[in-house]
Amino acid sequence: MKQIPISKLIPGMVTAEDVLTYDRQLLVPRNVILTENIISRLEGYSVYYVWINEEVIDELSKPMPVAFSDNSALSEPSNKERIRNSEQFLQFSQDFNQCAEHFRNSLMKSLYHNQPLFVNELLSETMQIMKQGRTSISVFDMLLNMRNIDDSVYAHSIDVALISNVLAKWLHFSEEEQQMATACGLFHDVGKFLLPSGVLRKPGKLTEEEFTIIKTHTTEGFHLLSKYENIPLHVKNAALMHHEKCDGSGYPYGLTGPEIDKYAKIVTIADIFDAMTSERVYRKAMCPFSVIKSFEDEGIQKYELKYILTFLENVANSYLNHRVTLTNGMEGDVIFINRDSYSRPVIRTTEDEIINLQEEYYQGIMNLRNQKNVSIETII
Repeated sequence: MKQIPISKLIPGMVTAEDVLTYDRQLLVPRNVILTENIISRLEGYSVYYVWINEEVIDELSKPMPVAFSDNSALSEPSNKERIRNSEQFLQFSQDFNQCAEHFRNSLMKSLYHNQPLFVNELLSETMQIMKQGRTSISVFDMLLNMRNIDDSVYAHSIDVALISNVLAKWLHFSEEEQQMATACGLFHDVGKFLLPSGVLRKPGKLTEEEFTIIKTHTTEGFHLLSKYENIPLHVKNAALMHHEKCDGSGYPYGLTGPEIDKYAKIVTIADIFDAMTSERVYRKAMCPFSVIKSFEDEGIQKYELKYILTFLENVANSYLNHRVTLTNGMEGDVIFINRDSYSRPVIRTTEDEIINLQEEYYQGIMNLRNQKNVSIETII
């Protein structure tokens, strides 16, 4: 028996002990042969190590002959593999990382050496990432595949800037307004650079006192940006208000809808989506459809109605025709988005079965079923 990191698991390995969730719920029993679906499921539940039968490991390590028959074929690469191997993604990664490095250097020089903050240059470089023929949908694909690369505040700020830009496009904002939304996203979290790093990157649940410190990044960011005359008021407001909610449940002031800057409302949605779909030191990234469900469950009254409905519909549509794994272990393609339940689309499985996740959900309620409803677990 040997403990293997989740990243080293391969199909064919056999579990030597039950695999449990953090709250001791059984995920995979002992003596089960691992498949691609099961491994993906374990990743979704933030399982980091699995006890594996060593004899099977020894067998799998032996070279296997490769044989082909007339009816056999190499499996097609997943959508993620195609994206990550594309020239477009390589260029995007290069542009993104260069932009993040420049953003970091500029902020550090401004914060610690009292040099000017070159807002227009940083914004121009961020806007450049959106060009070169990239569509709104491809940006979400790119960001989904960048999730395990960098979870720094710099990378998150650029993510939010790009998502804010896309949402502004979906809302049919003018080009000038799209640029303003991008700038608001880029500088929304600058207050975090003034917080203790130990609190900011703590690998675990924050205490009430630590969370109180974290919440000050909104006011700290506003005061920091207010030192620069070349920064628009909307950008300062986005730093201050991006954790406010339209129903008054946010912070730092508990503002309601009409009191919140319209660009801050855009950044709020982009910020939450990026944070939840990104990997952190204390948790795994969530599947975009799980985040969509979180928005739906939390209550869209917390957000500007037109903004959140536009965002959820378009984000869900951006994953049409993507291959996904389901919580029942099956794989399939997203073929239709249910407009009254964006997180529960229609799936065509690899066995050519059609599963309407919305109908499955309602049938579960009507039949008072105890088992968990089938839902999307990961995007492959």
